Parts: sequence; structure tokens; C-alpha cells
Amino acid sequence: MCVGDILGMCLGPIATCGKYLCGAIGLGLLFTAGAVGIDLVADWPIVLIILASILALIWCIIAYCGGLQERDDEPQYLAKQFELICETQEIVRQYEVRHNYASELADGCIQISNTIIGMFFTQLIYALILLILFLLATIWFIPVGTKIGFIVGLFFGFASITIIAWTAYTFAGRSICKVITTAIQNKWELYNFMYTVGFGVVLMCIASIYFIFLILFFLFRSLQGLNNENKPQDKLQLMGICCCGYAMGIIVCAFIYRESTSILGRSIFNAIDGLIKCDRNLSFNNPYISSPTKLLYVISNIISTQIVNLLDTAICIAVLTVGGFVIFSNSGEVAKENITWKSLLAPTLYFCVNVFCSLIVQTMKSMIWDNEVVRFTKMNIRQQVLITHLMTLIIFFFMPMITILKQFSLKGIEAPEKLAKEEITIKKITYCCILGQLSNLVLLSIGEWMTSHGCQPVRNLALSSSERILTQSFNYATFISACGQIIIVLTLGIIATASHALAGYAGILAAAAGFLINVLIITPLYYIGSLSQDGAKLCVASHVTQVVSERFTKMTWAARNYMIYLKITNAGSAILLAFTFLGGALYLFKVDNNPLIDFNGIFGILFGIGLAFLIKGMTVGSVISISRIFDLNIYESGIAAEIAKRNTLTLNRYFDSKHLLSIFWVFIITITDTILLFIFAYFFGKRGSPGFLLGHTIIILFLMCYSIINGTAMKQSRYYNEVDDKLSKRGKVYQSCVQGDMLATVIEESTAIPLVVYLLYNTILVTCAYPFFGAEGDLFVEKEAETKFF
Repeated sequence: MCVGDILGMCLGPIATCGKYLCGAIGLGLLFTAGAVGIDLVADWPIVLIILASILALIWCIIAYCGGLQERDDEPQYLAKQFELICETQEIVRQYEVRHNYASELADGCIQISNTIIGMFFTQLIYALILLILFLLATIWFIPVGTKIGFIVGLFFGFASITIIAWTAYTFAGRSICKVITTAIQNKWELYNFMYTVGFGVVLMCIASIYFIFLILFFLFRSLQGLNNENKPQDKLQLMGICCCGYAMGIIVCAFIYRESTSILGRSIFNAIDGLIKCDRNLSFNNPYISSPTKLLYVISNIISTQIVNLLDTAICIAVLTVGGFVIFSNSGEVAKENITWKSLLAPTLYFCVNVFCSLIVQTMKSMIWDNEVVRFTKMNIRQQVLITHLMTLIIFFFMPMITILKQFSLKGIEAPEKLAKEEITIKKITYCCILGQLSNLVLLSIGEWMTSHGCQPVRNLALSSSERILTQSFNYATFISACGQIIIVLTLGIIATASHALAGYAGILAAAAGFLINVLIITPLYYIGSLSQDGAKLCVASHVTQVVSERFTKMTWAARNYMIYLKITNAGSAILLAFTFLGGALYLFKVDNNPLIDFNGIFGILFGIGLAFLIKGMTVGSVISISRIFDLNIYESGIAAEIAKRNTLTLNRYFDSKHLLSIFWVFIITITDTILLFIFAYFFGKRGSPGFLLGHTIIILFLMCYSIINGTAMKQSRYYNEVDDKLSKRGKVYQSCVQGDMLATVIEESTAIPLVVYLLYNTILVTCAYPFFGAEGDLFVEKEAETKFF
């Protein structure tokens, strides 16, 4: 192969995408698609993906330029705006100095913004290092014929998640500077701003993942087309492994972008909780507490809520996109269609159509008007959820008809007959999509009610916290989470079982698409709760006028509980996707779908459970170790001059070293997990790996459900105490309430959310390296001297 052939192979897919891009723009603007040679009948899926990606990108840019773009005179502008709502000067009698709260709030917002955005550039380098280490360690186990495609997919995934992470960090940093000035106007402007920020970020996820994946798709077709000796189904299966490289690139880099951020945020929470033991609301209005402490608390809240959950959403969308290739590669009918666009890209096409529907839904984000902030927020959030579910229900009634073959089967290549699924029809796929969507609506409703103030156990939890009866508080939290856990686990189990009975593992993939598809609207609703509580904290810190402060407080009271929507959606879709890849691994392993064949399968289940708890323990241990060495100077000294310098203090000495330490812990946890997984596969192989995947998925399902309900209920109880005037006047709620909030953050983040990433990482890694994990193993069977890998 000469240099010209290599360049042609690499540049050909880019040129093809350019052709389709030109065609899409011509179709949308001048209706001249035919002039560039696009067959709109045959290639409409590609045009649809490009149009949706471009529209999502444009909308994200408009959202940024419309309200988040930085001004040249940003400090002066913010200070001038904050003077309208802050007590400009207040005499601090203990020190006889004058305190300018407007100036402090402006400087604090800028410090928060710069610190959060600066995190991304630090993480970028370490994400690339971790990706290279992963590549060097695992490339030897990837099947022959897919190594080049897998490597290319890794770096394309790196590019995709980097764009998403940059958007998440930039929007989070800039929004904190704008949210308070927006609240000066009215509740509608505040609600609209927070919704627009969340909607712009999630659309960037869609644009980045789908457009980069489309380029990669053309490239993989070119690579597979070089070898004409392979059968069509073999080509399709190899292409599926190459596509898994794209998902692995996103997940491996997300360990740095997302997991180190989560560890750092929870460590700050723990450090502040351990050092402050007086007053309420972290003593934000107390002159004894230093400015860096207040700013660090807000930063920790932003990075451990907004950024972490958004990146989880991006990971689930990417894995769903790849899932179609892993499952449909086991269908001979799909392979005979010459690697058809429609079947392989079916989950992607559902999301692309939903992009257009979401643009319609977001125009009705404040359709219901009410003068009371709490009712206004609640009613509009609920109507957004109902409208988007109605839209997606219509999508699932029509889209499978034009994206899925009328009838196909899943048999795999030389796989056991028990894995075969015959006569899968469009109707069955449609039923599975609708089951997934309706189960999402049911679980959102149940999860929201079981953690809301309207649930009597949650109110009892709050009352016991206000009386400092912490043992009773934990009893109530355990009771709530156990009940919620049973409901969520059983619902997901029923959906997975019914979908598998209807359409095999293709049905579970369709159910995952139905469960996740409404994330385009759920994410903006999540941002309303997250941004409103950040704004409420800043208002307390800087003595903002009561009108603006109450606007944030009431909107947080109404929207904070709906943040559980995104957490349940991410967790549930991750579980369904893990079951999907379990099926893909079984087809590749060519083993029976019953993991309890012998003792090896039982040990695999136990090993999967143990590895999940090990990851959980190491994550919690990293939080403890970092929080114990935090050297925050919580209290200012009694010298007036030092208090006057509070605005000049920076966060660097408190933040940077701890950030690097959290990244170091991520390296340790990831490397440990990978080494243990390969050691297990070396000894047990295909006889234990299916059991591992099953046990690992089930125990993480239980851990996530328990932790999400437990953590959210504890957070809600604390906020219940803060807002309730009768409880607040007692003057003794701080310790129990703040302790509940801090413990809830640690419980929820450390045992639930990180396990989403590790679950998908372990599952896809087992699928990609199937020749190694699907081998006989060395514990009881001696392996041949030669090796298949190079």
C-alpha cells in the first residue's frame, strides 16, 4: 500500500462527510441537495444526523453568545450590577471596617469562573496520558483486524469528550457570573436563563458525539472495505468492535474529566464540614469565615452536581450509539443489506428526530404562568416532562417503521442455538421502545415523590434532623432508600425481561433508547435546580436584597427535587446498556447465555460483586484522604487589615494541589480495576466472564438505586429545615442539617455515580477484548503455546 492509498483511505471519509454536509446545508437553506449528488431516498439517515448535529451546534453557540459571553470590562460590569442588589457597605462592628459586598461578590464570581474553567486545561493533559496508557496496556488483547480501527476510535472519542468537557466547564463557570444579574429582572428571565444554559450544553453533547461518530463511521467502512475476503457479517462484527473503541475513548477520558472532578468536589464538602461547626448555611453571612472558604463551597457544589451528571449523560448517549453496531452485527439479515445505514444507526436516528422535537418543547418551557415562584417552577417543569414524553411516544410509533428491517433475527456467528432470537419484527421493537420510555416516566414520578417534601418519611427525616436525632435520621433515610430501591430494581428488571422476551438483546437496546431519549429536556430541568441553589448560596454570602434572594430560594425549593430525574435516567439507561453489551459479549464468546454453567460462573458473579465494592471503597477512601489534608484557613484573624484583604485571596494554594491529588487517585483506581479484570479473565475466561458481567451489573444496580434515593432524601430534608421558618428560628439546626447535606453528597456521589462509568468501562472492555475474555482460561485448562495477538 503506497502513501497515496493511505491518504486516500483517510481523506475519503472526510470528503464523503463534506459532501453530505454540503448537501444538508443545501437542503435546509437553498433546497439544492441534488446539485451535490446526494440521494435523499437512500442516504436520508446521514442527512438527518448532519442536520440535527448542525442545528444542535448552532443552538449551543447562540446560547453562549446570548448570555454567557465574557465582556471586556467584566469585573466593573458585575460590580455595578451587584450594587443594585447588595448592601454596598456594612460596618463590621467587631473590627470597625467597612465591607463592600458588591465588590466581593463580583470578585468571587470571577474567581469561581476562572477556577472552574482552569480545571479543564489541567485535566486535558492527564486525560491524554491516561488514554495512551490504556492503549498500550490493552491493544494486545483487541482482535486482529480491528486494532487500527480501535486505536482511531479511541482518539476520536478523546476529541468528542474533550469538546463536551470544555463546553460543560465553560458554561458552568460563566453561568455563575450571570445567574445573579439575571435574577434582578424577574422570575421568568431567571427560569429562562437556567433552562437555556442546560439545553445548550446537552445539545453540544449531541452535536459532538454524533458528528464525530459519523466521520468515524465512514472511516471504518473504508478500513473494512480493504479486505474483501471476510463475509458481510464478519465485516459488520469487526466494525462493531472498532466502534467500541470510540465509546472506550470517551469513557477512559471521562475518568479524568468527570471522576477526578467528583472526588475533588466531595473532598471539599467533607473538609468544610469538618472545619465549620457553628451557625447555619456555612456561616456565609458571618465575617469570621474567610472568602476562599465560601468560594470553595460554591465551587464544590457546582463541579459535583452540574459537570459530573452532564458527563454521565454524554457517556450514556455515546454507548447507546455504539450499541446498535454491537447487537446488529449478530444479524445475518442486517449484514446482507450491505451494512445498511438505518438499522445500525437506529438509536442515533431516534435522538436526531428528538432534537427537532426538543426545540419545539423548549419553546413551551414557561407556558404556564403563575405569580408565585414555587408554583410557577413546579408546574412548568412537570408540563415539560409530560410534553416531551408525549413527543417521544409519537417518535417511537413511527421511527422504527423506517429505521428497522421488517423482520430479522439475531443468531451471531457460530453462537449456541439458545442465544438465537428468531422473527424480530418492527412491532416488537416498537413495544420495547415504548416500554423503556414509559418505565422512565414511572420511575421519575416515583423517585421524585419518595424524596420530596410531600412524602411523610422525608418530613420525618427533616424533623429528626432538626432535633439532632441523627440515628433516627439515618433510620428514616435507610427506610426511604430501601423502599425506593425495591421499586426501581423491580421495574428495570421487568422491562429488561419483557424486552428480551420480545426481541432478545435488540429489545433491551431499544428499551435503553426509550429510557434515555428524554434526556434532552431532563437536563435543562436539572440545571434549573443546580443553578438556582448555587445562586441562593451566593446571595447568602453577599447580603443580596430579599427580593432577589427569595426568588432563588423559592425556585430552589421547587426545582431541587426534580434534579433526581437526570440521576435516575442516567443510572437506569446505564444498566440497560450494560445488559445489552452482556448479550453482545455472549455472542462473541460463543457460549450459552446461562452464566451459572459451573463453579466458574458462580465465582464470576461473586468477583463482579466484589470488584464493584472495591471501586466503591477506593472512591470513598480517596475522598477521605484528600479532605483530611485540606489546609483551609477557615477563620480570619482578628486583625482588620487581614479582613480588608479578603478580596485579594486566591484559591490556588487550596485548590490546585488537591486537584492533582484527585487525578492521581483516579489513575490508581482505574489501573487497579483494569489489572484485576485481566487477571480474572486469564484464569477463568469465557466460563467466568459472563457471570462477572451479570454480577457486576446487578450489584451496581442495587448500589445506585439505594444511594440516589438515600442521598436525595437527605439533601431534601436539610433544605426543608433551612426554608421552614419555624424550624430555623430554633437556632439549633445547623449541625444536623449541614451534616445531612454533606453526608448525602458523599453517599450519593461515591457509591452511585462513579459506578456508572466503571460499569460501562468494564462491560465494553470485556466485549472489545473478547478473544482474551472468551478464551478457555488457564486455571484448569492449559493454553496453547502460540498466541493470536501481536
